[in-house]
Amino acid sequence: MQNVALLNSNVAAVLDKTKLTPEDMKVFKKVSQETCSGYCAGCAYICNSALPDMPYVSDVMRYLMYYNSYGEKKVARELFAQIPEQARDKLASTDYRAVEACCPQHLPIAKLMAEAVNKLA
Repeated sequence: MQNVALLNSNVAAVLDKTKLTPEDMKVFKKVSQETCSGYCAGCAYICNSALPDMPYVSDVMRYLMYYNSYGEKKVARELFAQIPEQARDKLASTDYRAVEACCPQHLPIAKLMAEAVNKLA
């Protein structure tokens, strides 16, 4: 959270005891299903088990989100630079088919890794 106003908004949402109706839940479920391919859910254990030689997939996805969605380009590049050089060098040439096959969000991980290397390196 980048500022106190956002923190206050999040705390208020947590403390709000308003009960969601079944119809509300249907709408939320529908929206989440329609938009799930647009973000990484951060389930690193899935990526890591599918591609144990490249344990940075979920981290790189998060850094790309910082860059693309939050406009935090400097932070994204700084975090990306902390990945060991040997691993960064392999990001663009790794075969991500196994990870893509088990990704619950159905993300084009190979394409996103190439985008990350292009933007964050």
